[in-house]
Amino acid sequence: MKELIAVEAALFSAGRALDATETAEATGLSRKKAIVALDALFEIYKERKSALEVVKLGHKYALQLKTEAVEYGRRLAPQEIPSYLLRTLALIAHEQPMLQTELKYKLGDKVYEHVGELLELGMVQRERKGRSFELSVTPAFMEYFGINANNQNELKAYLEQALTES
Repeated sequence: MKELIAVEAALFSAGRALDATETAEATGLSRKKAIVALDALFEIYKERKSALEVVKLGHKYALQLKTEAVEYGRRLAPQEIPSYLLRTLALIAHEQPMLQTELKYKLGDKVYEHVGELLELGMVQRERKGRSFELSVTPAFMEYFGINANNQNELKAYLEQALTES
């Protein structure tokens, strides 16, 4: 029971997805005990009727609001990514890999500032392609938004479904 409380507290406090090693370091548990506790919490939250859930994102775990509860917590939770960047970020995620010149064509000159800020936040990465940069989202983007997609098609489907639901 003590391990579950420690791991739950670590997931809550981190505010991001943690792997077993990070969880073990944060709680003082062995990696093996951390894995057992993470899996147990995942199952407990699956059965629990609450606004929270533990989700698996690859080899990491996150404590987050369930989709149906987000609207109730949205007003109080601090938004770390400014709303003016979200449109740019969503377009990059949907169209990735996307050339920065193509993004500029769709959104205008402001994209240069937006891309700089998104790079600082660790949400996008860029690679030189000729005279432009090729942009794509990072694993941090996937973790931040709780998206569990293994390829671009799954990410596109997730984004399109989320847009339809909202």
